[in-house]
Amino acid sequence: MDEIELAKRRAVQGAIPYLQGAKVIGIGTGTTVRKLIELIAMDERFTRKAYLSSSFDTALSLMRQGLYVLDPLTVPHVDVYIDGADEVDPQLNMIKGGGAALTKEKILAYFAKKRIFIVDYTKLVQKLGRTRPIPLEVIPSAMTMILRLLKAKGYEVSPRLSSKGKYGPIITDTGGIILDLWVSGGVEDPAKLHDDLKKIPGVIETGIFVDLADVVIVGYPDGFKELKRRNKVSKLHG
Repeated sequence: MDEIELAKRRAVQGAIPYLQGAKVIGIGTGTTVRKLIELIAMDERFTRKAYLSSSFDTALSLMRQGLYVLDPLTVPHVDVYIDGADEVDPQLNMIKGGGAALTKEKILAYFAKKRIFIVDYTKLVQKLGRTRPIPLEVIPSAMTMILRLLKAKGYEVSPRLSSKGKYGPIITDTGGIILDLWVSGGVEDPAKLHDDLKKIPGVIETGIFVDLADVVIVGYPDGFKELKRRNKVSKLHG
């Protein structure tokens, strides 16, 4: 196992205590989340809990492991939401949406009582957007107009294309199209950029997550650390 895979596993292990008392657990999307699903499926403490997924992919992963997946229409609350992230800055702002599930992920994170994010150490950045684009989910019929507007504002932006199985832009579980927007030099003010982009009619959601992380668990090959709001950092665990 290489260092990154080991770091992801460490982050997953660090998240387990936050899930023990929860009855309804929201689950995000991504490679680190898949490792979490594999781990909890082997632990009888979690096989009797109920899960709410952020994507069809995660729902299928949960069901393959024999875990109980709830219909979102029947869920009155989410005790804990757990997910990965593409980038995390020192204020715990994040870029998410690499798996094209950003809208449902943000909904679950917003309404959950506790929000936990698990990442490996390579996802920590000083400024969002330097290494990853900002995903935007847009209404398909507005895509061309939104692309034209954003390019006129000086952004490098393009539809995200499917890598296999289907030609053309990626269609999300909610029926939108994903655009990837690059910000030269990184994002100076994540909250302002999110607000500015959301004001554009046809933009469903952005992949900028602000004030939605209670705890970020960062995995390293030899352990993990917890980043909490106001940048409180716990002791490194072996």
